[in-house]
Amino acid sequence: MTKTLDLTDIIYRSAQYSREDVLPLLKYLDMDVTTLSVPDSRLLQASRKVADHLRKMGSNDIATLFRGDGVGYDEVVLDVGKKLRAKVQSNYSTQKNEEQILFKMFEGALEKMSDREKRELFKSMGLKEKEFPTGSAAAIVAQLVGNYSGFAVYRTSLVVANMVSRALLGHGLAFATNATLTRSVGVMLGPIGWIASGLWLAIDLAGPAFRKTVPAVVHVAMLRQMIRKRITIGVVGDGSSGKDSMISAVFGLDSDIDPVSGSTKEAMIYPIGEHGNAQIVNYPGFNDYREEVNQHIDEYLRHTDVFVMVVDSSRGISATEIRILENIKRFSNNILICLNKVDLARSAKDRAKLLHAAEDRLGGYPIIETAFDPDHRLGGEYIGCEEVYDWIADCMRREGKDADALPKRRDG
Repeated sequence: MTKTLDLTDIIYRSAQYSREDVLPLLKYLDMDVTTLSVPDSRLLQASRKVADHLRKMGSNDIATLFRGDGVGYDEVVLDVGKKLRAKVQSNYSTQKNEEQILFKMFEGALEKMSDREKRELFKSMGLKEKEFPTGSAAAIVAQLVGNYSGFAVYRTSLVVANMVSRALLGHGLAFATNATLTRSVGVMLGPIGWIASGLWLAIDLAGPAFRKTVPAVVHVAMLRQMIRKRITIGVVGDGSSGKDSMISAVFGLDSDIDPVSGSTKEAMIYPIGEHGNAQIVNYPGFNDYREEVNQHIDEYLRHTDVFVMVVDSSRGISATEIRILENIKRFSNNILICLNKVDLARSAKDRAKLLHAAEDRLGGYPIIETAFDPDHRLGGEYIGCEEVYDWIADCMRREGKDADALPKRRDG
């Protein structure tokens, strides 16, 4: 079940991920751009300040300036939707009304685009040429929603938010620690930006605050979609524990497996899925890497939704594994322990002892016995791959993420 996020939640969670993602919202609202440049302990309070300011701007639009702290964000969204003539309704959820606003603006952009520009746009949205929608702008939007459901909303939010940013701020948006996403929306920042420039002339502005709430609602709608769709899976473990094999076995990725212990000197990023929303980060060994590597990976660690810790069962549970677990606990409680290479145990009794030792020393976190790189010449089979995938997907859904696009390769 997807969590319901209120306005403060969206701003706070987005700012936790990256202050840069929220910066355009402050600019649209004419707020001090350093408002969120506060210690983590004060970030929630600062996020609430931004949310209150947006709602007060909405109060100006609805001509209820003297309603104390302003109107609810749901009322602001409904008012913006009505002025844009989007298909919003008072009985819709705030998220659904946001989506109707995005679709209305996207439809307006499509009406002005040439066939060539549409093809470039669809390619940048990750569609294959045979999947390109056709017909009127309204028909195209209907096809995208019908065929791609939630990911149509996700991609549309990126298109429209970039369009508005290009028109009002003079540049497209930058998304922290997601180069794939940035590349995929890059071609959207050209001609449709000019279309957005004329949007404000095509509607009857109720007052100067409306110039702030329209782009603000669009940006919040995009942030909501990014919170729900963006997934970062961190893979950690000591050298040669089987991290690369885990990535290959569970998700079917060719991660250039290197058997040399400690060969990975920096975080390796692997985009997964077809929508640009998910990535796997293979972290370097936490045992003896250099200080500059520490600095390099710190940003990714703070943005990781779930950690998969791979332990070489044949070596036992060492102080290194304990230190790794202590490190990642600071960033997330969504941690899975993969007790790997259990196929190498000499007997079922030895395997049971290994599991008991792992539960004793790494207790409190789920443990799955795995074999990510079995010797097929000896009849070895993958162990635990399906269970690992299912745990990750279930964890993401509990966090309100849409995990349906995670690619699945192995049956364990």
